[in-house]
Amino acid sequence: MVIGSGVVGTATALGLAMKGFKIGIVDQSSSPPNSPRHLSLNKKSSKFLSSLELWDEVVTSSMPYSKIQVWDREGTGRIEFSSEDINEKSLGYIIKEGNLQKGLLNRLQEYDVDFFWSEKLTQMREDKDSLILYLDSGKKIFSKSILGADGLNSTVRKLGNFKVKSWSYDQSAIVAQIDSDRDLNGIIKQSFTKYGPLALLPISKNQMTMIWSIDQEKINDFVSLKDEEFIKVLKNEFGEKIYNPSISSERIIFPLQHLTAIGFAKKKIALLGDAAHHVHPLAGLGLNSGLGDAECLVKLFDSYPAISAESLFKKYNNERLPTNVGLAAAMELFKRGFGNQNIWLKTFRNSVFKLVNREKDIKKIFILVPLKHLSARKVEQTPL
Repeated sequence: MVIGSGVVGTATALGLAMKGFKIGIVDQSSSPPNSPRHLSLNKKSSKFLSSLELWDEVVTSSMPYSKIQVWDREGTGRIEFSSEDINEKSLGYIIKEGNLQKGLLNRLQEYDVDFFWSEKLTQMREDKDSLILYLDSGKKIFSKSILGADGLNSTVRKLGNFKVKSWSYDQSAIVAQIDSDRDLNGIIKQSFTKYGPLALLPISKNQMTMIWSIDQEKINDFVSLKDEEFIKVLKNEFGEKIYNPSISSERIIFPLQHLTAIGFAKKKIALLGDAAHHVHPLAGLGLNSGLGDAECLVKLFDSYPAISAESLFKKYNNERLPTNVGLAAAMELFKRGFGNQNIWLKTFRNSVFKLVNREKDIKKIFILVPLKHLSARKVEQTPL
């Protein structure tokens, strides 16, 4: 049973359904999600989606990006990552989350999947070889295992008594759609401003999503700005010309925090995506890390039922926990390093930018992601 119908939960459900497992999905939403957010998918994630026979359907609504340009607004350091460095046409794709969700749910309709909309998990109890799930409607569901993909405020994590490490980044993100009258050329641009990192992600030829992580002590100053005033600050702080930008959506603001579960699995329960780990959006790795969880778990279930779900979950934990703890540490170091305005630290990071930008082999280490081939094979339906 999968709890949560977001991208990570439905991708996991689809991968397992394709292998012949009987899947159910529980979500407290009254209807399938259709998020307006835009997300970055790297090559490894798009490869996994291809293995789910989904990519051809969603790639037409995605925007490929071939370069990532990063600079320090108050320094001279600058670095550019290009798909040419790894002999690829693109580094990844920007896609609307709602389109990806719709594609996954459409594919799930091809399999015998039970959906429980408008249902909230309220209690879990172990009973011999199964887990009993109690929903707020009064329904009881018996399941061999539970996959918690229900987000940052995960009910599965709480009911499963998973301990967590969490802290605030002391920043809030402002997200909005920005229009321009110039071709954006499929380039992601990120500037480290004195207020916090500012990223512009191309979502079409002349439109981009802005994600600006603002220090908490300054966020109220930005909230009170009118759109025209906000654009003036944006143009001044970005450090590179933006041609006739205008805000074409509501500005959404949300606090940024870190969370890592101390253990991603326990007996017959496994956590995935934001339910297990949540990092700063600085490098756009959140969804890609969650899809990495899904890919790992789907592949491990090739050994089921010869190996029990409990044993598979131990393997999953041993593989994904160190990976995500390392990612969290790197993001924390990255955030602190580029958020610090100390003159010596700024001089050092600008020197690092220049060094990395000169050395192609070093840049490859940052951008080359190994692609693993996943093969789907048909088996008899096995309850999960």
